[in-house]
Amino acid sequence: MLESTGLIALFHPMPLNLTEVPLNRGSKYCLTYKLLQLLHGTVLLCFLGASPASAYVTPQPVESLLLKGDTKAALAQTESMKKDLSPIDYANTKATALLMLGRWQDAANLLEPYYEKDRTNLLVANNYAVALWGMDKKDQARKVLETALNTSSPAYRSLRKIYSAQAAEAYAKALNEKNSAPAPILLAASSSGADLVDKPVVVAQAPKAPPPAPASTSAPTQVANVQAPKTSPVATPVVEAPAATVAAVEKDATPSPQELETINANMSDWVKAWSSKNVKSYLAFYSPSFSPDKGLSYSDWLEQRKQRVAKPGAINVEISVMKVVKSKGKIVVTFRQKYNSANVNTNSVKALEWVNDKGTWLIVREFNK
Repeated sequence: MLESTGLIALFHPMPLNLTEVPLNRGSKYCLTYKLLQLLHGTVLLCFLGASPASAYVTPQPVESLLLKGDTKAALAQTESMKKDLSPIDYANTKATALLMLGRWQDAANLLEPYYEKDRTNLLVANNYAVALWGMDKKDQARKVLETALNTSSPAYRSLRKIYSAQAAEAYAKALNEKNSAPAPILLAASSSGADLVDKPVVVAQAPKAPPPAPASTSAPTQVANVQAPKTSPVATPVVEAPAATVAAVEKDATPSPQELETINANMSDWVKAWSSKNVKSYLAFYSPSFSPDKGLSYSDWLEQRKQRVAKPGAINVEISVMKVVKSKGKIVVTFRQKYNSANVNTNSVKALEWVNDKGTWLIVREFNK
């Protein structure tokens, strides 16, 4: 009864009239003591809840030093705060200081595990890409940023679709052709960044019945050849028509907007690598199964290209895409190429044949038109 009365006195909004319960002096002292014990425990819990051990420490002091350009002091401050920072904050803050000092490999080693664990962290992805770029791993840096943005940013995904659609329109306009690329579908996104896809209902349509055979005086055997068996209404003469249509599409089709965007970027980077005489980047665009023209073996062609691309003297390569088609899984780009050097000036129409090799589009053929 006393413990119950004590709890009511602590949480009741109005003071309890103790005259309602007949208590002697010893009972009152006992009640007061229990109330003090309960109050002491409550206050102690409050202090424990606000303990500095559970407080979040930000890397703001280090960032302030970095903004001032005091990189070495920032690096030292990061080490002194290591035990207080979260592991990812420590890694990213230290890597930022290392990047400002040009220590690309050290920064990449710090950030790579966190990037592989969560590729949607844009800050980690950006700094990791900066480290890769400083190490001359430009393609890898681009892929890191594209993956992070494409995964975590619905705005970026929509923007890529718009760019692809505009590229398809530009190609069609340059060729005076009708743009046959499908219009992009932009999707709303949830607060987590996921696309909200409202899948359309596709209604299957029965194939149209073939037109009746015209009356003819030919032999009965010829008439029998154009008639479907009465006992098998499914086996109509329409079966081979879709196969012919698919073959026609595969022969000269338009790549998807995403494929167009990728191929366009690859063509641009291929030209830049060639013009800048970056032999390693230039040859990275070619597949190991590349078939050289003029009967050369792959090894002979490889040595020939290394010598010619690295040859002393400035060169300038410009291209203008004329046509992009897809056939049997390969994309063929026809373009006009202008090549200028101290000794050679050419203006010719060429073609590159690209194939998707485990997610990367590589050149398998290169020839003059």
